[in-house]
Amino acid sequence: MTARLMVCVFLLGTSGFSCAVIGAEPIPSDAQHSVVAAGYSIAEDDLDGRVTPESLEPNDDSSTSSGEIGYDVSCSLGGCPEVDNLWTEEDFFHVGQFFMRGWLDQGYTWNPSTPANRFNTPVTFNDRANEYEMNQLYLSMGRHVNADGCTWDWGGQIDLLYGTDYFFTTATGLETYSSGWQHWNSHNGPRAGGTAALYGLAMPQLYAEFYLPWRYGTTVKIGHFNTIMGYESVAAPKNFFYSHAYTMQYGEPFTHTGFLTSYQYGPRFTIHAGMTRGWDSWEDSTDRPAFLGGISWTSLDGRTNANFTVHSGDEHIRGENNRTSYTLVVMHQFNARWNYVFQHDLGAQNSGAINAQFNVEPAHWYGINQYLFYNVSDATSLGLRLEWFRDEENSRVLANPIASAVQGSNYYEATVGLNWHPSPRFTFRPELRWDWSDVVPRGTGGMYNDFLDRNQFTLAADLIFLF
Repeated sequence: MTARLMVCVFLLGTSGFSCAVIGAEPIPSDAQHSVVAAGYSIAEDDLDGRVTPESLEPNDDSSTSSGEIGYDVSCSLGGCPEVDNLWTEEDFFHVGQFFMRGWLDQGYTWNPSTPANRFNTPVTFNDRANEYEMNQLYLSMGRHVNADGCTWDWGGQIDLLYGTDYFFTTATGLETYSSGWQHWNSHNGPRAGGTAALYGLAMPQLYAEFYLPWRYGTTVKIGHFNTIMGYESVAAPKNFFYSHAYTMQYGEPFTHTGFLTSYQYGPRFTIHAGMTRGWDSWEDSTDRPAFLGGISWTSLDGRTNANFTVHSGDEHIRGENNRTSYTLVVMHQFNARWNYVFQHDLGAQNSGAINAQFNVEPAHWYGINQYLFYNVSDATSLGLRLEWFRDEENSRVLANPIASAVQGSNYYEATVGLNWHPSPRFTFRPELRWDWSDVVPRGTGGMYNDFLDRNQFTLAADLIFLF
């Protein structure tokens, strides 16, 4: 894709810019370049779910600055791109900036223990044992925002998900009532103690977005949107592995409802700040906003990216259990073949547990994830994930934070997998995973195999088709 090189002339007496075409110059077609440079979480913006040379290309516009507040440096450097045909490779339909895209993700997980309840608990998403799952039939449509232009722009997006993954992406007040009862999905099925169907419909995102050409650019997202916390994503094509880490499943929110402002302070720093209605909530019973924010940084050579995000707010109608958590994700590209990701999570919730003396106390959870990726070729990559997650009072995974009822608090998993792309539209993701834990609820043998064992082995594979 090419864009015209343009010069912006500031019009005295007005607050706008006008752009004149003076030539043509090719620019990279990969929209992910500016996304990562702007500091967005890889979890939401890198289609491969890992660091690549393209996704960490540095922004060279840092050498010039006007020194005037409100002056768009990118315009003065000839950075006003043509946007009549703005689209990305995964769009199967586009007219101007309007787009429509989607994917089908389906897979199978073999569990040699053959649990009686047919669940790979506490693993979620690919949670059914020895059974085919259509995890995601996903449709996304909207209008791309031109975040590189000389004037303000607008856009938005709506996502719909049908499949077994719906159950893990629901928001209180939207797909479910405050009681947890299903809103429009079936009340009959194997989930939620027999009150939720295996397949259902969810709406992970519905938001409007605005771009303001102030300094290096400011975007404002308003509505229901995916979190910027963590490394892994709900969207299947954005992850390397079929299964998910414990931190993503239990230590972080999936979605927020509210607004988020992202201000690009120079070409390598981005500051995020906004207000939400809490974790995975369309409606907030506390009627008190929570804070979502963070900072992102990309190195000068574009090979290292760091994202720190935090969310804090009340999660109870009486305001007695403030929940605060943060994530730190550091990604580094060693060379064209080797990439490494380090993630650390920590969270705390007031009045979230009951100790051995039956007194209410805070609950805590924290963990470390490490990912190592090796690009064998343009079509094949290998990946390794090692994780330790500590649910100190057992408030997150087991959701039984009573000290006298549970022993242990640690979860570990090691996953090795492969990604094969026979074409840009297909991704095949086989993996081997080993889970073990010292958590033993009273009267059970462990957390796995329908609460009979302390460890679990799974062999899984899925196929993603982009359309």
